[in-house]
Amino acid sequence: MRKSAFDIAKTAIMLSLALVLSILEAWLLPRGILPIPGFKLGLANIAILVTLYGVGKKEAFLVAVLRSLVILGLGGNIVGFLFSLLGGIFAWGTMCLLVERKHVSIFGVSIAGAASHGIGQILAALWVMRTVYVISYLPYLVLAGSLAGALIAFLTIPIVKALDHIGNEMIQ
Repeated sequence: MRKSAFDIAKTAIMLSLALVLSILEAWLLPRGILPIPGFKLGLANIAILVTLYGVGKKEAFLVAVLRSLVILGLGGNIVGFLFSLLGGIFAWGTMCLLVERKHVSIFGVSIAGAASHGIGQILAALWVMRTVYVISYLPYLVLAGSLAGALIAFLTIPIVKALDHIGNEMIQ
């Protein structure tokens, strides 16, 4: 299926939003301010969820991957990139499995995606650190990620509704 120019523009805007939110989160919440080392709220996931609900799965994947690549290019490090990329891919895959299920709300999709992000990060840590002891950190990441996922869903719902309304007005 061919995407419209409007969908391409929405995807580009969501990528821009994901980048801005990633940078703002890094500046506004310096390391160590949250009780779990290395944990972030994942504000950029607002843009990924909006893309998933408002444009499509492939475009949400592009936003997730390109965000990680651009942040790396803006001065990130390769380890952070691997954690972001693997976490993002796991979150995206989980959310894609759930987004079309009628009984799963945006809260369920976001929470499951956030929990899966932690699993992807642990896999990255296993690969980078070469020790199974990092698995002991998984329950903390999943719990904190689930709480953050609920917050992200709460922040995402009005955006999805507004974009749906705007899209319908523009088509008519």
